[in-house]
Amino acid sequence: MSGITHRLVGYDRATERVVDEYVVPDAILPTAKMIAHVPADDPEAALCYRLAADEARDLAGFIKVGIDADGRDYFLEGFASE
Repeated sequence: MSGITHRLVGYDRATERVVDEYVVPDAILPTAKMIAHVPADDPEAALCYRLAADEARDLAGFIKVGIDADGRDYFLEGFASE
């Protein structure tokens, strides 16, 4: 899709360290962008978007992973492809 890969990233609330990181496949990206309310001025979703607990659970369901949305803070994050 672009030179950016996307991940669902979970952070420990106490330490702010990454504890979960899951690839968001390009096929799911349009749905992920909708869930994360990515604005039109970021068409590649290059920035980081905080997800509410229900949004994080929804995205996790689409990529078929289990998460702790009530105990961690989740974001849709864009990373430069290697």
